[in-house]
Amino acid sequence: MSEDFRQKFKNFSEKMVRISSRCKNEEATKMFLILPFLQFLGYDITNPDEVCPEHHADFSDKYKNKVDYAILRNHIPVIAIECKALGTSLKDERGQLKSYFNAAQTIKLGVITDGLIYEFYADSDEPNIMDMHAFLTFDLNDIAKGKIEDSVVDGLKSLQKTNFDPENIGAEAKRKIVFQNLVQQIEDLSASPSEDFVRILLQNIGIKHARAKAMTEYTELTKSAFREFVNIRILERLDLPQKEKETDKAALPEPVKADVEAKLTDVLEPTKLENDVFEYVKSRLAFLSDTEDLFKSIQEIGFKNFKGKFVVFYKKERAGRMFDFYEGKEKTYTFDADFSHLRQFRVIL
Repeated sequence: MSEDFRQKFKNFSEKMVRISSRCKNEEATKMFLILPFLQFLGYDITNPDEVCPEHHADFSDKYKNKVDYAILRNHIPVIAIECKALGTSLKDERGQLKSYFNAAQTIKLGVITDGLIYEFYADSDEPNIMDMHAFLTFDLNDIAKGKIEDSVVDGLKSLQKTNFDPENIGAEAKRKIVFQNLVQQIEDLSASPSEDFVRILLQNIGIKHARAKAMTEYTELTKSAFREFVNIRILERLDLPQKEKETDKAALPEPVKADVEAKLTDVLEPTKLENDVFEYVKSRLAFLSDTEDLFKSIQEIGFKNFKGKFVVFYKKERAGRMFDFYEGKEKTYTFDADFSHLRQFRVIL
């Protein structure tokens, strides 16, 4: 079901991106981008008792608040949507939504959008005080390219008309914000483990007192362990068997030296499995690349297939080698990876 929704969301995003160039002002953005999005989530945009434009929630006659759209449940507003013209920076446009959040006691979800970029806010810390940080954000430009995080799919499904639960959205938002922060912390630690973090790991494996001189080596080992963990997760994602022991390396082909590789003139057609590995690498980098130039660089990733070894590289086979994918005995698989070439993308797999 999630994959079906993912594909529908991608198809919808492609359509929105195609017509976005014709949205020259806020009204066009509302009509051609934002209302179709609400309809995509299952809300009846032709029913003013469900999707109400220019909805008011005033503190007093002097301090009036309104949002472009409010989604009502039993005639009570539960979602507030603030719309901006396509291309407007949303960073400095959240004040009006915050004020509406304060004024309308029943609002549980706030959305601000320019028709392609969406930010979703709740009041997970204090009732009717909009959180500082969005618990869900996405750009339809990215979705149209297939860069769809699982958290976006799950988050958006929970906001569909049939699934939306106003009473629990705050708790769900809190979990998502904590999750995002944890992911960022893990990413930072994998790239640059702190000494305290390395020492905790060492203590857990029985090394209680590591000298300062040894910490540099232990830090590098920790980074390597993170990379190995990522490799294992890739194999699991592709549903491939893994090596169980380091001693199994003897059963795998040795790294091919230049003079030996020169003799491998018969390049083989890749198997379906190897094609899956190659496509997974490209799709993962597409998901993680944060600029158009980086996204285009993915087209320069290539492969060569030799007997017992499948090579994936960036631009140049030797100088840009990213990893070798080996098939060992009894259909076991391993990576011999050099992640330094992924600095082009500023990410790891």
